[in-house]
Amino acid sequence: MTKKEKAVDYYKHGFNCSQTVFTAYKQDGLDEAAALKLATMFGAGVACTGKGLCGAVSGALMAISMKHGRGDVKSVDAKYKTYELGKKFMDDFKKKNSSCICEEIIGINIGTPENLKKAQETKFFETKCFDAVKSACDILEELL
Repeated sequence: MTKKEKAVDYYKHGFNCSQTVFTAYKQDGLDEAAALKLATMFGAGVACTGKGLCGAVSGALMAISMKHGRGDVKSVDAKYKTYELGKKFMDDFKKKNSSCICEEIIGINIGTPENLKKAQETKFFETKCFDAVKSACDILEELL
């Protein structure tokens, strides 16, 4: 199973956008349960506020950082490489999805109970969010 297929499978089983992307692309050394827990907070526009970064973007940025990030104070080059890859990811994601912000992608702020219900009824999570997860994976395949 490819990493993209893993992410799609996680999503179909009810994990949020951030969890699916990060867990599928995490590096060895972090187990699945820990990855799923770590990424939980970043779903649905960060803490289900709908206002922040798309969870698929957050999950992808965490995966990039886990692979290339700065692990000690002397690794300044790693920090800048990670920033560069993150910016590239966000630029590419925005081209494919019109934005990196949850609310702008799905067209509604899901941070209120009424709007969350509306998004569920109109199946935004099965369409727009699912597409965001898949495009995040496509971009990660090129960058990692």
